[in-house]
Amino acid sequence: MSISLLALFLALGSFGAGLLGALTGLGGGLVVVPMMTLLFHIDLRYAIGASLVSVIATSSGAAAAYVREGFTNVRVGIFLEVATTVGALSGAALAGFIPTSALAVLFGLVLLYTAYRSLRAPEEHPTDLPSDPLA
Repeated sequence: MSISLLALFLALGSFGAGLLGALTGLGGGLVVVPMMTLLFHIDLRYAIGASLVSVIATSSGAAAAYVREGFTNVRVGIFLEVATTVGALSGAALAGFIPTSALAVLFGLVLLYTAYRSLRAPEEHPTDLPSDPLA
């Protein structure tokens, strides 16, 4: 496969992943990483790294639209961003020490759990609770 054709297929797949990620709130990496590893035989570590770089742009664009529409609690988002940044830095540091096969199993388990939770009936939550001061 030529590099141009590979780039075209990756771009089309990434477009679909970004669309699904913005519509569902699931990270585009849930689509991009399996696409790159299974269809294009890209090493899992490179696929994860490339996915993380692309998620920055995807998340920023989608977040701006959600904030503009008033669908976002910015204060909660800031707390989440701080925690996820620390987690991402920790995960990136650990990834170099974890065998690729273990990363693949972990990624597969996350995919299965995500599918399970997505297909379950949503839990009922009370709507008359007082607002949390942090929110």
